[in-house]
Amino acid sequence: MNHGRPRGFAKSVVIAAAFLAVGGVSVVLFWMSRPAVTVTEVIEGPVIQAFYATGTVRPRLEYPISSSVAGIVERVMIRQGEAAKKGEPLALVVDPNLQFQADKARAELKTRQQFVDPEKSPVLRQFDRQITATQQMLDAAKNLEDRFTSLAQRSAASANDRDQALEHTRKIWGDLESLKAQRAAKLRELQQDVETAESADRAAQENLSRQTVRSPIDGVVLDEPIAQGTRIEINGHLMQLADLGPKSLIMRAAVDEENIAGVDKDQQVKMTLYSFPGRTFDGIVEQKYPKADATRRTFDVDVRFAAVEPRLQPGMTGELAFIEQTRERALIVPTQAVQDNAIWTLRSGRLVKSDATIGIRSIERTEVTGGLRAGDVVVISPISGLAEGDLARIGSRIDPKVAADLNKPKAVDVLKAFQ
Repeated sequence: MNHGRPRGFAKSVVIAAAFLAVGGVSVVLFWMSRPAVTVTEVIEGPVIQAFYATGTVRPRLEYPISSSVAGIVERVMIRQGEAAKKGEPLALVVDPNLQFQADKARAELKTRQQFVDPEKSPVLRQFDRQITATQQMLDAAKNLEDRFTSLAQRSAASANDRDQALEHTRKIWGDLESLKAQRAAKLRELQQDVETAESADRAAQENLSRQTVRSPIDGVVLDEPIAQGTRIEINGHLMQLADLGPKSLIMRAAVDEENIAGVDKDQQVKMTLYSFPGRTFDGIVEQKYPKADATRRTFDVDVRFAAVEPRLQPGMTGELAFIEQTRERALIVPTQAVQDNAIWTLRSGRLVKSDATIGIRSIERTEVTGGLRAGDVVVISPISGLAEGDLARIGSRIDPKVAADLNKPKAVDVLKAFQ
């Protein structure tokens, strides 16, 4: 039998298969030799331009409670963390000299009040006795004057006797009026002494009452009050008080100096707190402080909560996004797609620098205002070492939201552009 042809045909098939295998391997090796890039797609969604800062929940105002007097802290009526009502006693600082001064002022007032009382005042009673006696003398002088006048009319007495009687009456009347004027002046002087004593008594009682330190607000003690038995000077610190009601708590942010110019009153802020994972709070800029922290080079900014959160507590920390611009609907790409101020795409296996224009840019997402359409593929992996037109292949394709979240600052999730 003739077996030459089948053996030759089989040999040809084997050789052809070998060539095809070698060719396939070469194609695969050629394809695999291209640089692999990571890509994602252009999509539509909202975009927010913002800068970030850290912050701490704290009372809007804190009240340092100090002693108005120097003395010994005899009693402390409240402890750290306890609440106090406005006007409620917080501590008692005792100065024995204040009690002495108050007692002295009260005694002086009682004396002055007695001196102005007509029934008890020795001075006024002396004037009254003199006035009474002088009045009696005046009455007698008037009777004598009337008598000599009558006698003179009947020529029973001389005109000289009548004139002397008249002069005597006038002198006594002058003495009486002088005594009355002196009494009135002395009474006014004594009344002024009473007014001065009353003022001194009020001051002494006020100083005495200041030994009891009272709460200026409805608040909570923030620190441990000074210990009983401690000697304290005037304006010495006793404790720290603050209103910790939910409406009185704010977020104080530390804004870097390169961003402070972008902060304005009533600016919108998005906040996240580590105590409330997965939740975003709306805030509004309430106050921007003019002086930077010399060590950290940051500016304090107070942000109030748009809605009251009853579970807020001082000391909670979190992060804030200060909103600068927003777009409700825009073409967006993950921010890492912007490389050297350009967006790169992959077309027919080659890198292409698109003519896309860029709008709002945040840490996570960037707005594309022209040059690309929704669904276009963009490169998000670094292209350093590659140039336009270089061959490349898709190594992996990442969902746009996942790609953007790779840039998200720790614990901040305020830009929901892909939801």
